[in-house]
Amino acid sequence: MEIWKIDQNFAPGKVRTEGDVVHYALPCVPFDLYGIFYDEAEKQFARLPADVAAATSEGVVWLRKHTSGGRLRFSTDSDYFEVAAQYKMFEPYSHMPLSGSCGFALVDETDPAAPFLAGEMRAEATNAEGFASSCLLPGDKMRQYTLYFPLYNEVTGVQIGLKEGAAVQGGRAYRKGGPVLYYGSSITQGGCASRPDNCYPAYISQWTNTDYINLGFSGNGKAEPAMVEYLASLPCRAFVCDYDHNAPDAEYLEKTHRPLYETFRAAQPQTPILFMTKPDFENEPQADLRRSIIRATYEYARKNGDKNVYFLDGETLFGKEDRMHCTVDKCHPNDLGFYRMAKAVYAKLCEAKVFD
Repeated sequence: MEIWKIDQNFAPGKVRTEGDVVHYALPCVPFDLYGIFYDEAEKQFARLPADVAAATSEGVVWLRKHTSGGRLRFSTDSDYFEVAAQYKMFEPYSHMPLSGSCGFALVDETDPAAPFLAGEMRAEATNAEGFASSCLLPGDKMRQYTLYFPLYNEVTGVQIGLKEGAAVQGGRAYRKGGPVLYYGSSITQGGCASRPDNCYPAYISQWTNTDYINLGFSGNGKAEPAMVEYLASLPCRAFVCDYDHNAPDAEYLEKTHRPLYETFRAAQPQTPILFMTKPDFENEPQADLRRSIIRATYEYARKNGDKNVYFLDGETLFGKEDRMHCTVDKCHPNDLGFYRMAKAVYAKLCEAKVFD
């Protein structure tokens, strides 16, 4: 028996609408795309140029096409919304909900102080055939929406459906000053949030109306020279350096961490930099040594007159109360873990006056 047959709250999310629906194949005007781009050569969405990935690692070549950090902003008075997406390869994970790894989330941000999930966007399909969902919207006036793309999986196409005759315009503009740049591991990428808007960079973006670039690469955030040069070339309002988890050992971390700082700082003398250590320090025999290496880069920078560097100890990211409830596997945060991480990172970025 299927659960939705005895509990309609688990029924697939197919919403019927009266009248015709107009479909838009992304990317297209007037929809505003952030955090990712459409790679015409490969016919799919990506978040990193192919040449940079090829010069970095085989893992990054694949992960560049995962759409973590991808967002679509638009405004409409439609009372109906649907989204359909196609995957190049559908890959479910044993420890991460499909709603986060390969689902979409639509957020109504008309009232910046009180964003909320738009409608009941239960997936009609999340499988090898792709993702499909629809929901009813208020339709009472022009409203501002952000559609978050999956945190994992390769998306080759996305179509948006709105009620025929509804007005549709570009989305709410992000705060001026550029995006926050995040670089790191699977945790940075968003594993294992239950929705793509529940990873810590997304939380901070919602709280501040700030654009962001998510360059978290599962198991492959290793500060290779090609990647470091690329990071340094990206104009940003702040750089969050969070790759402790992917450095194979303390020796590798020591070889790469200060050079990453020096390369980035040479290219961007004034951009605030936040150095982070891993939140699940309990599981790392070298935790104290690794933490001391990252802190040493911070102290080196401060000693040499750089007042725009900051340090965040991963031991504080989940807090002390109910830490065991912050991950799904003693490593990857769940939504509670990501929320607590976001609060801690946000506080440090505020200390750096990133959102002033």
